Amino acid sequence: MASVRSWIDHAGEVVWQPDPSLIAQLVEAGQPFWLDIENPTDELIDQLATRLGLHPLAAEDSKQFGQRAKLQVCGNGVLLVGFGLDEQLREPVEVHCYYTTGFLITLRRAPSPALDALRQAGSVQPQLGSDPIRALHPLISSLYTQFSALALEMDERLDVLEQRVLHEADDEELAEITAIRRRAAVTRRILTPGRDLAARTPLIQSLPGATSETQLYAEDIDNELQQVVADFTAIEERCAALLVLHASLASKRVALVSRRLADVATIFLPISFLAGFWGQNFDVLTGSIEKGWSAFLVLGVGLSAACVLLIVFVLSRRSWK
Repeated sequence: MASVRSWIDHAGEVVWQPDPSLIAQLVEAGQPFWLDIENPTDELIDQLATRLGLHPLAAEDSKQFGQRAKLQVCGNGVLLVGFGLDEQLREPVEVHCYYTTGFLITLRRAPSPALDALRQAGSVQPQLGSDPIRALHPLISSLYTQFSALALEMDERLDVLEQRVLHEADDEELAEITAIRRRAAVTRRILTPGRDLAARTPLIQSLPGATSETQLYAEDIDNELQQVVADFTAIEERCAALLVLHASLASKRVALVSRRLADVATIFLPISFLAGFWGQNFDVLTGSIEKGWSAFLVLGVGLSAACVLLIVFVLSRRSWK
């Protein structure tokens, strides 16, 4: 496992790799702070749970990353499991958030550009001490905005693939469209539990410190997640439509080649018959034909050319292309 990286933001001052004594001082002084830890060990999580009074079940949850999005009341605090993306917008980053009116703790196993941007902007620190959803609103919005950027990137890529499919469909486009569809489905499954949580009004109102404005911020988060999930659902549907289009165009090209081969076979069928007929080694056939160029051009070349012209005329009359 990679080494532990952490920082604490209190009163607008960021301290990297903070000493445990600093955390204890802030807790005793009742000064709000935001503590972020990347790659926390089980021992470190246990220490935080003891020092900050985190619920034992919540601490155990943070030792097992790979969970679904959830929102739980743990004693006098709130546990939120949310998701962002890495810097390349490729892999999901699971973030565990512990919030009380005195502090915010975020735990993760990988770098999170969304959290780093929030730290630099200082948009979470002023909200600490307010109701939980209002305080977590900037963090949640920043995490899921990354998914909106990913959906836009995938949609633009599908525009390019659509033009390539219309021009000339091959296995490369088929594989990439399938990969985008699979990725959109996985991302949608990650986001759907969070969307459902944001719509659970009784749970939101039961959070410690909830106020009259809590529901307004919850609805804003819900609308954002509804839109993101809808975007990935639309991408899945668009990929399915492109796959159908790819198959249709491929079938059309195969049918076109088959028709052309059938046309060629139709043209050469009577010629093959003539060649087979006059090639029979019977005296009544071979002995009656005079030698010389005139007989060859009339009976050999002329008759074959007449068959070709007749077949082409018939095919063109029937609109065979």
